[in-house]
Amino acid sequence: MRSIALLAVWLLTAVPAAAQKGPAPEPITLAEVLAAGRAGSPAIAAARSRERAAVAAAGVAGRWTNPAVEFRSENWGADVPGLGLDSFATVTQTLELGGKRGARRGAALAGAEMARVDAFATTRDIEGELAGRFLEAVRLRDRVEILAAQGDAFAELVRVLERRVAEGFAPDAERARLAAERAAVAIALTRAEAAAERAFLELRALAALPDGAAAAALVRPDPLPLPTGDPAQLAAGAAPGRPDVRAAAARVETAVRAVRLQNSLRIPDLTVNTGLKRTLDTNTGVFAVGFGLPVFDRNQVAVTLARGEVRAAELERDLVTRRAEADASAALLNARRLAAAAAGSEAQLVGPATIARTAMRSAFDLGAADLLLLVDAERSYADARLLANDIGIEAVAAAIAARLALGEAPLP
Repeated sequence: MRSIALLAVWLLTAVPAAAQKGPAPEPITLAEVLAAGRAGSPAIAAARSRERAAVAAAGVAGRWTNPAVEFRSENWGADVPGLGLDSFATVTQTLELGGKRGARRGAALAGAEMARVDAFATTRDIEGELAGRFLEAVRLRDRVEILAAQGDAFAELVRVLERRVAEGFAPDAERARLAAERAAVAIALTRAEAAAERAFLELRALAALPDGAAAAALVRPDPLPLPTGDPAQLAAGAAPGRPDVRAAAARVETAVRAVRLQNSLRIPDLTVNTGLKRTLDTNTGVFAVGFGLPVFDRNQVAVTLARGEVRAAELERDLVTRRAEADASAALLNARRLAAAAAGSEAQLVGPATIARTAMRSAFDLGAADLLLLVDAERSYADARLLANDIGIEAVAAAIAARLALGEAPLP
């Protein structure tokens, strides 16, 4: 009879309240946040702008050097009678030898590849940050819901005890004990609400979400599939595709191209000068060829330093690769462990806690429950839900971290 009465009261209060609620907000998925963040990120736009500039620069890096035009007049102020002015109009063109133009093009292409890798790495970094902030906002939002439900449960217990105390069926100390628990949960809820609001505002700013977006619209991601197989082998195979390894390899290529450019500078260039000369009202042609003699300076200093940079870049690439393989292997192992823990959290945590809480609430309704055991059951139930919430989000975050560590996109 009591259950029927409670159901009627709930229908009278809940149904009108539900009818007054507006339409549910449009759901916001992690994939949509990643897409919006990529499209609106100033950092990604800046990296892509540098990439386009570097590619364009590589297209013109091998052009000829500019010619030099000279107009010269001689014999000014001479004391020799009848000696006229000699006038020259010549053009000088430097002809680069030793493959300098090709070496410049190669260095520019290496720079374009570095810019391309930097844009890729920037995109992955932004995606990782967006995913982390999205998951944290979801975790804190759900934490608020769990604490709010726990607060409502304690508030209801306090109301029941207040009636029992008023009727003389329970001591006031029990009511005070539950009131203190309710106050503690209220404080925890206030702190959780502040953290959840901050997390969502930071996500909205980073992902450039509209002002009307709400944390309630965030869709909790499902568990992500993880690659099977030996983690070490998977990490070794995926290492070349990681942004940090690609950047290290690009630095090696840049250093190699720099050596080629410095070697080409050891070969003197050829200069060709041709034009017109006018002397005593007679026009004649001028032609000259010049080149430097590599007797003293053959660019040995720059070549030696460039070779040292190649070796240093190769060693750095090897170190980055080893660290990348270790990082990817550890990330994958961690993701697998957390996925297994999250998969059993409901059955191992929430299920037993729900049974214990239900039993203690039933005993409390009958007036036969020990207050400390009731409080402990309520706490255990809330703690189990909070832990299940955290481990579920951590499993998704670890899966995304593993995918990024393997050089893949955050989502399949």
